[in-house]
Amino acid sequence: MIEVSFKDKTIKLIGTSLKDVGVSRSSLNLASILPNLKGMTVLDIGCGIGYMSIGALLLDAKKVVATDIYNTEKKLRKNLQLNNINQNKLIFYKSYLFNKIPINFKFNVIIANLPQHALPAKSESKKLKGKYGGFDGTDLVCRSLTEAVFYLKPGGRYFGSISELTNYQRTLVLAKSLYRIKLKKNIEKDIKNNEMAPYLTEKEFLRHLKELRGNKIIIYIGDGKKTPVKYWVGYYQFNLKSAD
Repeated sequence: MIEVSFKDKTIKLIGTSLKDVGVSRSSLNLASILPNLKGMTVLDIGCGIGYMSIGALLLDAKKVVATDIYNTEKKLRKNLQLNNINQNKLIFYKSYLFNKIPINFKFNVIIANLPQHALPAKSESKKLKGKYGGFDGTDLVCRSLTEAVFYLKPGGRYFGSISELTNYQRTLVLAKSLYRIKLKKNIEKDIKNNEMAPYLTEKEFLRHLKELRGNKIIIYIGDGKKTPVKYWVGYYQFNLKSAD
């Protein structure tokens, strides 16, 4: 078991390291911008074994619906028990994004910490679990932002990130058409050597990034060889626009 911070709370998770329990730097940054959720209904897209879902309940959410493309419910519920949280406060769906969520479910808040690495269009790329975001990195983020509109209550909010190592301009144009957006936090990140191994070589990955940068689709500094690839990720609050 390890203890992980969530804003000013502490979450207990079954595992031996942050990587083991699926809590990334991105997860910690997204958690840091969440408001008090007292009495609210929350949807956690890509819940893993429960870091964000448990955190939402510790922030006094009334109910959490948690989804993941993998069946993580057993571990998630063990972690609920470990944190002394009532099991009835959470519903789990094994679902690709919103696919299995009943359309009549509506939420005050949606939290989505989604993969958004821009990777070559080859079958090996899709094996990079937790990383693959499509050719320009926007596949999951743009789909999630679009579909979330149908699941948010009036005045609802969506919390997520946009990486400049993706076609961020596309994502922002889409987001601004649906939401009033507010940048809450901006973080510089870097790509580790051979981060996409064993499915993509460093050469393949860097060639793809260089091509996208040459076409002015992504922004980063460094070459990944002598100097690391560095880029910015913005953590946003997306406020649903009113129907009128």
